[in-house]
Amino acid sequence: MRCLPTLRAAIARVLAGAALLGLCSVAQAQSLLAQRWDFNDPAGTALPAALNSAPTGAPGQWIYGLANTETTGTGALRIGHVGSIGYSAAPLNIASADVYAGTVVIQPWDIRNGGANYAASTRPVFNFGFRTAAGTATSGGSLVADVQFSATAAGIVVVIRDSLSTFPVVTLPAQLGGTLTASLKVDKRVLPNVYTLNYDVAGGTGLSGVVTATAAAGAASNTRTISHAALAFSGNFPGTTNAAGTGPNTPPAIDTIAISYNELPVVDLPAANGRPSRKSNLLTFFDGNPVQSTQPPIGGPGLLLMGGGAEVNEAFTGKAYPIINGGDIVVLRISGSNGYQPYFFNTLVNELPAAAQAMLKPNSVETLFVDTREKANSAYVANSVARANMIWIAGGDQSPYIENWRDTALAAAVKAAYQRGAIIGGTSAGMVVSAEWMYDPGALLAVTSAEAVANPYRASMILSATKLFDLPLGFNLLAEPHFQDRDRMGRTLAFMARLRKDARSSLLYGVALDERTALFIDKDKIGTFSRAPLVAGKAAGDGYILREDRRKTTMSQVAAGLPLIYRNVQRVKLAPGQSFDFARGLSAQPALSLNVEGVVPTNPY
Repeated sequence: MRCLPTLRAAIARVLAGAALLGLCSVAQAQSLLAQRWDFNDPAGTALPAALNSAPTGAPGQWIYGLANTETTGTGALRIGHVGSIGYSAAPLNIASADVYAGTVVIQPWDIRNGGANYAASTRPVFNFGFRTAAGTATSGGSLVADVQFSATAAGIVVVIRDSLSTFPVVTLPAQLGGTLTASLKVDKRVLPNVYTLNYDVAGGTGLSGVVTATAAAGAASNTRTISHAALAFSGNFPGTTNAAGTGPNTPPAIDTIAISYNELPVVDLPAANGRPSRKSNLLTFFDGNPVQSTQPPIGGPGLLLMGGGAEVNEAFTGKAYPIINGGDIVVLRISGSNGYQPYFFNTLVNELPAAAQAMLKPNSVETLFVDTREKANSAYVANSVARANMIWIAGGDQSPYIENWRDTALAAAVKAAYQRGAIIGGTSAGMVVSAEWMYDPGALLAVTSAEAVANPYRASMILSATKLFDLPLGFNLLAEPHFQDRDRMGRTLAFMARLRKDARSSLLYGVALDERTALFIDKDKIGTFSRAPLVAGKAAGDGYILREDRRKTTMSQVAAGLPLIYRNVQRVKLAPGQSFDFARGLSAQPALSLNVEGVVPTNPY
């Protein structure tokens, strides 16, 4: 039995929390449908003949993934042998959606013997759901949540999955006598997020139900600010008997796929505990005292930079927390999770000396997801940031930070906090934007060292037009995280040459940090290096300061379309506990002269 005319109504019921039971008798509801693809048209939808099925007004096209994907079915879309399919447009942007759902309608399906004939790693499997990624939906990014149908000796085992957990749903018969409709709803109005799966096998089989699961706190989906949700589905159907109509273990024949979402109204939440009112679409996580601290920072300001990967606990406990002095900590990010909440509020406190724990425990830790300029200019964000004793910027992508925060109340509040003695810092992209000058590639692929040296004015060599926070450091700083890990020496030197050639900076330092390392620059402009302990027997990397020598450094060739020639740049390599004086440009560690002769220097690390 096929009930496509009421699919829109069914989705409305799912988003409202109702079941799919009695699907064909549900009255038509107001549309909440974002996109729908109906493959069961009279002529059949053949792939890749049209590479289409993009609905009217919706850009993009369907593409098939691995070889042997079936493309000739009559009236259905099939995933095929060890195949995957994705929608190749920019992923569905549901940044403001509080509830969204994916629905799939599958023709009567037979995977008998699948569980008996195949090992667990190769048995027939079909996955349908969402990932967080740009580009194709079947690879990259993190799993938000999906539904997995897998063949076992007992039948079709159905589970809900997210990036951390698997939640059992039901075991269906290996041979389904009617159309299977399954709708997965992701509810982001509550934290942890809630997943609801409605399933219904038509034909009076009685195989219908609703199962709800709650995300683990650390799941990649556990936030209301995923900037993109990409439709994702894939399959694994090994063997030669999987072609349509040839017997058991046939891939699913998909009639319809639909994506829907429900945007809730934005309202003003009342002011409380001396904090301004805020909009309901500003996502925050909070631990601690809701009344803001009056404790001033002691011994600041400071700049704390980390090169990505695991954080360096010692840099926080030994350098930052004594300055924070039991005040408030604010974490800034655009997407991600609430992982810094327990880390700053509990984990690091437990690593402090016992006698100092009560005194240095933060009054509060608040994570703010500031993903628009409107939010960055809000009174609530400006107030929280300006009064914090540490502002920590999470990793991610620096370009959205620059786009949404530059010339806003948030940026001014960060500068004001630093001026009153607070610590400013970040890891990875957060490290980049904490510095004076920033690489801002936007949507372009990140430039490599070889590309940057070959042409320091190539299109992807984009440096920010202005500083983001304009911190009064007293010197110019360019920051590069993931340094050795991604071989960034060449491009860092090219950035420095560009800034000097374009007269955008006089005295300039490049601070380059490997993953799991940190540099803390105190109020006297002394930068002290530290690194995380061994992980799986592997030591963290090193820290580097790059600077020009006024007497020796020469820029013989810094021009568009020509390879870079840049000689006698001084490189100081730091080990744990070693330091660099940015006020005087001095270190007790020896400096190595680096020369760029049109190619990346050999073994510059």
